[in-house]
Amino acid sequence: ALAKMTHLERLHLHNNQIEYQGWEHLAPALAKMTQLKGLHLFDNQIDSQVCKHLAPSLAKMTQLVELSLHNSQIDSQGWKHLAPALPKMTQLVELHLNHNRI
Repeated sequence: ALAKMTHLERLHLHNNQIEYQGWEHLAPALAKMTQLKGLHLFDNQIDSQVCKHLAPSLAKMTQLVELSLHNSQIDSQGWKHLAPALPKMTQLVELHLNHNRI
């Protein structure tokens, strides 16, 4: 259902305790939401494997202005997957990464 919401501008999925299998399905749907301006995924368990699935989707979000990933258990391995996606988000002005293990 989310994959069909391609014109969505803001998506709040924070504090949902999304597990690995959920992220496997969610990441491809997010990749189709290229018009997102705000993506709020904080307070979820985003480990390095999740980051690996999430990074390609984030790289397609060229209109994203705000990305909230704070308090999500992202570690240095996860950050290695996410970091290359950031330069592709040319409109990004707010990035929330506090309370992680980067």
